[in-house]
Parts: sequence; C-alpha cells; structure tokens
Amino acid sequence: MAQITLEQALFRRDGQESPVLVARSAGFDAAWVAEMPQLIVGFGVRRVGVRCPLTVFARPIGAKQVAIARVMEDGASGLRFHFLVVGQKAYETWIRDPFMLAEKFPPTWDTTGDLPTLTIEEGAFKPRSLAQVQEVLKRIKAAALKEGEDPEALDFERTMENSESPALLGGAQILVDGGRLVFERPEGDLRMVSGLWLLLPEMTRCRLWPTSFALSQDLEFDVLVLPRLDDVVLESYTTEEQAASYPDGTYESALQLAAESGTQQDLDIVFSRRDSHSTIRLAVLVLASQWFNFAPQRPTEPEEQAVVAAGIVAVADPWGALGGLMYGKTRWTGEEKKRDAK
Repeated sequence: MAQITLEQALFRRDGQESPVLVARSAGFDAAWVAEMPQLIVGFGVRRVGVRCPLTVFARPIGAKQVAIARVMEDGASGLRFHFLVVGQKAYETWIRDPFMLAEKFPPTWDTTGDLPTLTIEEGAFKPRSLAQVQEVLKRIKAAALKEGEDPEALDFERTMENSESPALLGGAQILVDGGRLVFERPEGDLRMVSGLWLLLPEMTRCRLWPTSFALSQDLEFDVLVLPRLDDVVLESYTTEEQAASYPDGTYESALQLAAESGTQQDLDIVFSRRDSHSTIRLAVLVLASQWFNFAPQRPTEPEEQAVVAAGIVAVADPWGALGGLMYGKTRWTGEEKKRDAK
C-alpha cells in the first residue's frame, strides 16, 4: 500500500519574542520554515501565569500543504510547537482528521538538530465507525458531573443540560451550513473538539480548520476554543449555547437517525453528503457553465456573484440559503479567494 510522507519541525517561542526553529527533518522545506512564525504568532501570546493545555490545530500552508500542530507550554511564559506537514491532496484524500493524525505521531519535544521524515500507510486512516459516533453522542459534560458521580452508573440520569450531544449536533449543523463555532474553555478541550470533528461529513472536514485551544482568534479557525470570550469574538462566531439550541437541520437529523437506528452503511451515506458550502459551489459551477456558454475565459467576480445570488434566491431550504450567503462571504473575502489567487 502507498505511503504518505510527513515532514516535521520543532519551534519554541518565549513570551512575545520571535519564534525559534529548534529542529526539523531533511525534507521540511525552507519556505515552510518561513511560514511557521506566522502560525506561531497568530496562535497568541502566553503571558506569565497563563496556562496552555496540550493543543492540536490544523491550517493550510502554501498552496499545496497542510500543517498539523501540537502546542504545549514551556516554562513560565514559553510555548513549544511541533509541526507535521503533509501534502494537501493526501490530507484531503486519506487523513481529513488532524486529531487522529496527531495521535499516531507523538512528538519528541526535547529533540534538537535533525528529525526523521515520517511515513504512514494510506490505509491507516479507516472510515469512522457507528460505535465511535455513538460513543461521542453519549458523552457527558465534564463540568456537569458532581464529585464522585459516575456517568456509566445504571441510575445516572442523562439530561439536555448535562449532555454534550445538543451542542455537538447543533455545532455540526452550523459548520455544515457554513458557520463557525467558538467555545470558552480556560483549559482547552481536545476531547470535545476531536469528537465534534468525528461527526462532520467528509467534504466539510476537508475545507475547515479547527483548534482545541488558542490564545487569540488571529488564525481565524472555523472551530475555536478560547480561555474567555469577548465581544469581538462573538461578532463572528456561534457560541456553544447557541449551537445547543440551533434549529434542527437535515444533516443533524440524518446523523442522529443513523447513529440511533441505522447501520454502518447509513452512516457512511450521511458522511458522504455535500454540505451547503459545497452544494452552492457546485451550483455556481454548473450555472456559470450554462450561463456563459462554456466560454474559455473565467467569469468576472460580479458575474459570479450574480450566479450565487440567483442560487440563494432559488434554494428552498433556508439553511441552504444561509450556506449560500456564508459561501459568498468566504468566496470573495476569505480563504477561498486567497487560494484562487495562488
């Protein structure tokens, strides 16, 4: 079976000082080294007395790579960063889950100098199972447990207030619809974010970028966990409380039905669905090809915007229309436009 190649590097940052390269593998390109400080600085500054839990995040770098990062605190105000870089095509085809990849390659934090180039078989990334999804949806909020309370006990009562599933299911629907999520966790929440990621359709996991913790919102993660929220963050993100009360959507309903009374095949069908962002994008391509009569030149931005507007008006599902609006916002102001420019 074919192998996926991963290059790795270690960096360190103390307070607000410039990041320092500590070690890297032979294939870790100099251009990637030059991009890492932007990710490190964007993660935020750890001040004296501020804790940073073990963190996993993912972001694209360059035009054809994805960086999966682990972060840990170092001393009173320092941070250490371990990066795995993999080709975007391999990431989208096989991996799609930065948390799963991070589990397979624990970093060696104290290494200096040269690091080995890593490889892993493509088949190491197996489809998500029905049992995995059911386990995530049965989770209880850690903060909701009383001292000595056992959620596995026969007399334990699950409620909307102590269950994670309402926020996870609502959050999954929000991400499918084109929104972004923020959670307030002073100690981060790797378990919760990785569980949320396990519930998303494949196409959504290929286009979104999560973190289990950050000290700022500068990297514009689609799933963001901060030690505390402020008004600036709340302007552009949906909160955990809002996610828990988000109106039921078609994806959330299909996922819940497959998890409760379906088969593995039913679950695989749910995960293979297009999200609103992808549906609108496909509609734009189809409508544009018809509208412009397969013209060799690409339509202008105003012409594309007109096609998207027509699709939003025509769509019958209000959440699909919302997805169209969010697609338009990212298409001409965010990552989509930056990627096309490259």
